[in-house]
Amino acid sequence: MGWLTAFITANLIGIGSNFDNCGTGIAYGSAQIKFPREVMAIVNIVGFCTALFGAYGGQIISHYISAPQAKWIACIVLVCIGVFFWYSSYVHPKISKQKTKIQIKKPGWKEGILLGLALSFTNIASGFGATVANAATLWATVISITVWGYIMMLLGNVIGIGVIAKLLGKYASLVSGLMLILVGLHQL
Repeated sequence: MGWLTAFITANLIGIGSNFDNCGTGIAYGSAQIKFPREVMAIVNIVGFCTALFGAYGGQIISHYISAPQAKWIACIVLVCIGVFFWYSSYVHPKISKQKTKIQIKKPGWKEGILLGLALSFTNIASGFGATVANAATLWATVISITVWGYIMMLLGNVIGIGVIAKLLGKYASLVSGLMLILVGLHQL
């Protein structure tokens, strides 16, 4: 495999592995929440570690946790975050005496780790799948998944804040929650 083919393949794997990062960035952005760059870095450091773990240890963990189980875990975490968006914007103001919605804050390092884990189950599979055929592409694949994870989340957040939030207005939280739920269901 030539270097150009390996480069193109690694980038396609990186992009394909991170559409869920883009969807998550859009979901937060449409709720007018700007992802801090250091949190995106944490999310993608976790993504790097899981891609590397997948590339090195895919065969080992396949004995303990199946791909469907990993997908279910990612789905549950993302759906819960989406449902929380809905609850904080629509349910809580109706049942609370204060009639104010819960303010969803900017994600911090704890949320970054949680999101990183939820979004990285595909990285395990991508890292494993890409390197089984050709071990020479291990580092190119892992680095591509990490870099594209950051780019896709940043791009999604910018699009969400700039375009989608203005289009959606008061329905932004509804769509944000729906996006996270759909990203979660996409994991399945």
